[in-house]
Amino acid sequence: MNRLDAIKYFIVAAETLSFRATAERFSVSPQVITRVINELETELGELLFKRNTRSIRLSDFGEQWLPKAEQFLQQEHSLFGLSKTNDSELSGIVRITAPPSAYSDWVLKQLLIDLAPYPNIRIDWRTGFNVLKPVEDQIDIGVRITQSPDKNWIVKKIRMFNEPIVASPKLIEKVGRPENINALVERFPVGSLLNTKTNRPYPLYINDELFPIYQAHVITDDNKALLQAVLAGRVFAPIPYMDCQPYIETGELVNIFPRSESQKWAYYLYRPWQAITAKRVLLVYKLLENIYLRGN
Repeated sequence: MNRLDAIKYFIVAAETLSFRATAERFSVSPQVITRVINELETELGELLFKRNTRSIRLSDFGEQWLPKAEQFLQQEHSLFGLSKTNDSELSGIVRITAPPSAYSDWVLKQLLIDLAPYPNIRIDWRTGFNVLKPVEDQIDIGVRITQSPDKNWIVKKIRMFNEPIVASPKLIEKVGRPENINALVERFPVGSLLNTKTNRPYPLYINDELFPIYQAHVITDDNKALLQAVLAGRVFAPIPYMDCQPYIETGELVNIFPRSESQKWAYYLYRPWQAITAKRVLLVYKLLENIYLRGN
């Protein structure tokens, strides 16, 4: 057990009264916080927290020990200057992978704006739907669209979203409006994202049902390209709501099945488990978390 980390975890847990919130503050798993607090209590021979299945609170001993822990941490900061971050620790490259979309473009712009005070941090931004590997591809941070995140990630759920099937008024005027999803896939021009693992179009998901697309009129591995095909009046296609919402509001696109429920997906911000994570990576991770949350 690292005693300094244990004291930091204890002080924040005493402030938040939540091991989960403490874990998010330090970008570790709640299990790590629980384990370290348990080890600290074992070493002290006293319980620091009273716990039940729904909450925690400081024990009498924990309340007495808290000011001593805070005083120790202040002295340690003063002695080693740990309250100041070394400039060299906030320099270097941070590699990020994200799905290709107009939303991701907006996130990158906001990140670069927020990094203005840190000119020595360099960003390697890669877009694609394939999950890049932390070791082989040297990825520090990723954004994934999935329903179940990898257990080897430290993750933060950013938002839920759906993909309404949209089309331009020009195309609807030309070919009509499909009365249901079966008619759409059988008789109307449909666009789709390419599943690069199968080399086939991804199926449509409506009301928890799967509808295969056997012959896509436009197929691409880029959400932005698919959006342009829809705006051009070429196809009906599912587009992430955060990308098509502005065009629905201006009337440039129409939600074809507004009463149907398209499949919901989750955006996850993640970074791989590592024994040591560079401070520049932790900084960029936190900036991205704030950007995604304010973009909801």
